[in-house]
Amino acid sequence: MTNFYFNHDPAQLPEYSENCHPVQIFNTHPHDSSKHSRASGSLLKQVRELGISVNTEVIDLVTIATAVTAAETFERREDAADAWSRVMHLHIPVTDEITWNKLSNRLGSTLHFLTGDQWEFKFSKTTLQVPKPIISKKSKARLNSLKGLNSVCLFSGGLDSAVGAIDILNGKSQYKPLLLSHAYRGDGVKQSDIKKLLNSNYGELSYSISPRLMTRLKGKTDVTMRGRSFNFLAMAVLGISALRNANGDNSISTIIVPENGYISINPPLTRRRIGSHSTRTTHPYFLSRLEELLEDAGFHVKFVNPYQFKTKGEMLAECVDQASIAKAVPLSVSCSHWHRKHMQCGHCVPCLIRRSSIHHAGFSKDAKYVSQDLTSVHKEKDTRDDLHSMQAAIIRLAKTQNYKSWIRQSGSLPEDQETRNNLESTIKRGLKEVENFLEANKF
Repeated sequence: MTNFYFNHDPAQLPEYSENCHPVQIFNTHPHDSSKHSRASGSLLKQVRELGISVNTEVIDLVTIATAVTAAETFERREDAADAWSRVMHLHIPVTDEITWNKLSNRLGSTLHFLTGDQWEFKFSKTTLQVPKPIISKKSKARLNSLKGLNSVCLFSGGLDSAVGAIDILNGKSQYKPLLLSHAYRGDGVKQSDIKKLLNSNYGELSYSISPRLMTRLKGKTDVTMRGRSFNFLAMAVLGISALRNANGDNSISTIIVPENGYISINPPLTRRRIGSHSTRTTHPYFLSRLEELLEDAGFHVKFVNPYQFKTKGEMLAECVDQASIAKAVPLSVSCSHWHRKHMQCGHCVPCLIRRSSIHHAGFSKDAKYVSQDLTSVHKEKDTRDDLHSMQAAIIRLAKTQNYKSWIRQSGSLPEDQETRNNLESTIKRGLKEVENFLEANKF
């Protein structure tokens, strides 16, 4: 087990050892990269530049999310006993350590479902001061852009988030959103290009945690990123706090999570993919557990996925602005390997779902893929696993038709039978889209 210690003040951090990893968070003090790793160096400045105060408890949540993201980045899965499930103990300073220590077991359990790792938390009292808003022409303009907004919408630069933003801002919607983005390297340009297709006014908040190892540990970090949605959603809660304070309206609570229903459930294609080996970033069980946890921590927010019962192909085909989404398709990124080569691979599960959805919607223009022709993928041991697994699932489900059992393997489902039936139908239609795409291309 690795003990990760986090603090904004490097004087409060222990020395590095084999089982002790000190991480400086935020930029309130000079950073010595020879002694400490680092995360969220510029985050508090980005919060201050909103031009509005955010609540103290929100900074606690963002601190926790920063710690989780840094720990899962620095601790490589290949070093775990089973080469997957890591054991990490996080020591995190917060303002309300009493509440978070009471919730620590539930937090660890929720993150275990999301990442497959064993999480332990110990919270102590922080000395960090709540960041004060920057008063400038730029921050005043940012503050004005928050007024009149009533929701936060996750905006990643992916195809689903592009549909979500276009449906809301180019159609008739009750939502006036703050678009929340994570500024991964290379993503900013994609997000900016898609935003040019949006017709209505919206707010913007782009953030970066950017975990960086201390110099003595320079080397590979983990790229599985199973906990990224916790990070994203924690920042969305911060966005809600900013909107409430900017508008004087504490009823603002909606966080829109645009994700197609197939990937949201992401049923395991093979037995070895059961559990966190298939991503669960927007699984309804995770979202409901996190929403309940945040409620007990004093955050009154509601996660809404308008596309829970739609396939990715249906999202594209039914988008309110077909001209804009057609332009967004080649600008967007769906690939799980994107950050390795900054080009979509074309053969991972998200790429296969994406390509099938574009085929279903009848769009002719798409982004370039490393494996443009899937015929060659069959012969490549390092790239064919997802394609073969998808084909095996199609054949297996065609024989058994046991979709109910299959989708339960990805995690607990809502008790409501109508919801379960809708989820089952969505998964069935989503898999059919892939089957049709593969058949059309003679794979």
